[in-house]
Amino acid sequence: MRTLFTLLLCTSLSLSLPAQGLIEKVADLMEFNLGKAKTDTTEFQPKIVMAPIVFFEPNTSFGFGFGASLLFKPKGAGAETRTSNIPIGISYTLKNQVFFSASPTIFFPEEKWLLRGNIGYSDFPQTYFGVGNGTRDEDGIEITYQRLLIEPLLLRQAIPHLFVGGGFRYNTYYNNELIEDTELLEAGASLQDTLGSKSVGLEFAASYDDRDNVVNATRGILAEFTQGFYGEVLGGSNTFRLSKLDLRTYHRVNPKGVVGGQFYLRHSTPGAPIQELSSLGGPDLLRGFQEFRFRDNLAAYAQLEYRWQTWKSIGFVFFGGAGEVASSSSKLAFDELRYNVGTGIRAAVIPKENINLRIDFGYGFGVSSGTGIYLGLGEAF
Repeated sequence: MRTLFTLLLCTSLSLSLPAQGLIEKVADLMEFNLGKAKTDTTEFQPKIVMAPIVFFEPNTSFGFGFGASLLFKPKGAGAETRTSNIPIGISYTLKNQVFFSASPTIFFPEEKWLLRGNIGYSDFPQTYFGVGNGTRDEDGIEITYQRLLIEPLLLRQAIPHLFVGGGFRYNTYYNNELIEDTELLEAGASLQDTLGSKSVGLEFAASYDDRDNVVNATRGILAEFTQGFYGEVLGGSNTFRLSKLDLRTYHRVNPKGVVGGQFYLRHSTPGAPIQELSSLGGPDLLRGFQEFRFRDNLAAYAQLEYRWQTWKSIGFVFFGGAGEVASSSSKLAFDELRYNVGTGIRAAVIPKENINLRIDFGYGFGVSSGTGIYLGLGEAF
């Protein structure tokens, strides 16, 4: 619950302000225009949206930071070019742990080129439950590690809305250590031989994207496929392949309602390091279970979400999904599925760009169960 401060702020102010007025006042505090104000109304005004972050967990102590989303259009881009978006998250804890991530989606003029990818650094704790769909809650151990991820992808528009290209991916996990004592190891024991890795490889990518908005679509389709090839010849510690398929569709069913659907499939071949295995759980995939709760070579997940914009600045969502992890497709079984259902509140912080502050509650059930509260900018998918 890293944006708990935002929730508390909204709750306290709501005691004396109507909901609409509250949202507008909070939005004014969170939105900043960059550069000189545009006199030409046809030009896009670059802006940044920010949300404070305050959280507490036993392994981290108090943490502080912010989430932000940079919105802009490159020079020469007009109305035919969708708004580019760079979401950024930065956190710091009293135990000197840090987290940084950025995931740019940049459309060049006339959308002839698309630059997207991921950049991240973390020195943060995690609960590691082991590998497999049948891991138990009591199997969890508290670990910490440092991670550096660099993944730029450049794609060229082949036909309208279809982009093809590639790039490279560098992802390393180091200084893996145990935080708390277990029956076999003492706190501080190195787990580098088990969990440490360096993945260096080339990626092919293809993306079909005709959504009206890349942050919060109301119509359109996104179909993305990436195929990565990793090996020791490039300086990596393991030789394996990594495939990912992400299908999303959005339909406006009435003036205030949108139905969104997602099918997610990720597969790593034998030989992939543990931290590169496919996983489910967290704020986007299988809400209701802890992040990385389940991991194995293959992860498959599908979810539906109904987004209901009740008032001008306030809306609600209702979601549900099902998925599981397995060593291979032949090991997938309906009686091993994990399910999740939940609801959430949305507060529009930039209505023109359809950007919301979201608060979700998810309940996970099936062979095992869990709950989760998620706060942040933007949607789960």
